[in-house]
Amino acid sequence: MNVHPVNKLLWWCNLILRLASWIVPRQKRLEWRQEWEGEVWHWCQFLRESGRLSVRTEQELLSHCWGAFVDAVWHRFNRVVVLTFVNEFPRTPQFCVLACLALLAALLAGRPVAIFSGIFAPPPCIDPGHLLTVSLSEKSPWLQPELLLETAVRWPKETQLFTSEATYAWRPSLVRGPEGGESIQSARVTSGVFELLGVRPSLGRDFQEVDSENCVILSDALWKSQFRGDSHVLSRSLLLNGRIVNIIGVLPAQFRFPVRNIAVFSSFGTFPHPLLPMFEWPGVLLRVAAGVDAETAKRQLQLLISWQGNLPAGTQLAVSSLKDLQDQALKTYGIVVVLALLALLALQWRSFARLLNTRPHAPVRDCWRWYLFFAMKNALMLLTVFFASLEIVQAVVTRINVSTHPFAGAAATWLFLFGATVALRWSILDQFGRCRTCVRRLAVRVNLGSPAHVLLELTGVELVCDEGHGTLHIPLMESGCVDSERWTYLHDSWHVLLGSKESRISAP
Repeated sequence: MNVHPVNKLLWWCNLILRLASWIVPRQKRLEWRQEWEGEVWHWCQFLRESGRLSVRTEQELLSHCWGAFVDAVWHRFNRVVVLTFVNEFPRTPQFCVLACLALLAALLAGRPVAIFSGIFAPPPCIDPGHLLTVSLSEKSPWLQPELLLETAVRWPKETQLFTSEATYAWRPSLVRGPEGGESIQSARVTSGVFELLGVRPSLGRDFQEVDSENCVILSDALWKSQFRGDSHVLSRSLLLNGRIVNIIGVLPAQFRFPVRNIAVFSSFGTFPHPLLPMFEWPGVLLRVAAGVDAETAKRQLQLLISWQGNLPAGTQLAVSSLKDLQDQALKTYGIVVVLALLALLALQWRSFARLLNTRPHAPVRDCWRWYLFFAMKNALMLLTVFFASLEIVQAVVTRINVSTHPFAGAAATWLFLFGATVALRWSILDQFGRCRTCVRRLAVRVNLGSPAHVLLELTGVELVCDEGHGTLHIPLMESGCVDSERWTYLHDSWHVLLGSKESRISAP
């Protein structure tokens, strides 16, 4: 057998071992490398003398040498400490909290589209704190939009509190474009609405006085869902509620109409519009003058509306600021979430009963730690489920190429309730299997008794804390009247039997 292939193989093996030796601590490096090089040399000589040196055996020897990196890492770090950390850290409460925080941070990093985003942040317009909205109250009969338009035009002229106004009338609509039909909300607006909100179309132009209702401006979402962001969309047409309309502009992506999620804007126009009672709802946007408090302007406007009698009898208008709308929406969703959580707690009462029966009862510090961890874990998991529900619904809405969906909010709410049910169920089971002192997962399982003598002796399972804090007794029959679930604190003498954590780590 030629000696040259052996020398070449030894050279490559020694090169790998020298690279791996840099991981080994300096005081152990020479001894470690001599031991590995001696083993490899004997292996090569055996292969040469036995005539087994081949491509396959060379690959096996090189693979063995690459394994020296793992051995070098264990010489650099204490193997027992690392393996103990890998096995025990996932059972700690810190790991559970960090895992929830990491998942929540990953969802927030994706900037979830908030189907409910208007609840938490005002629409991006100029000085939203000085913007008021006027709409029909819940008890008011329907009002024709043109009548409110005629009344609202006079408000800035009769008082110096407002600098400009704009009237709108929104309604559910159906558009049909290159990508098919889509259910949206559209609105007829006066020509100064976008100037009042401080926004200009990103493509095309704003409305002018001479524009008819056949001229429309699209939202960025509808532009992307129907025309895939085509910059040559101007002068193209689509069907809005069965009639052909021409596109004259596209709004910026960050723009949101303060009151409704409007996808198509058209002008009030000069021609009579068919009446749509209880289907098309009017409203007014008012810009408060600089230096005037919004609450003061709100009260003055309410007085002005009550003095004027040019509206039909029984008409009641509600004046609100953007903050009022956000607080109202937040309160509504808050009530829905609270009621949903109460319903979940009612459905999980048996699990909560098991948890309370085995709760910690001494000392007070352990009780606070146990309850605080349970509350923090549930809060993080519910937040994670909430944002995950928004992400999933938005992904589905985007997948089916629609700008908005009338049932998106309801779908996100039901998905949140389902996810919260699963998360709460898991959280209770996880908390049930934790030590009442150190809040670590109970790892030692002891089977008691014999299943053949259920009626004659106590049988079940005991989960023991490996730190010696206590044991959780779980009977074989949950509904049995002889035995019940309970948590028992262990005497300090158990620490001698189980040993301390440091002694277990240092043990070979």
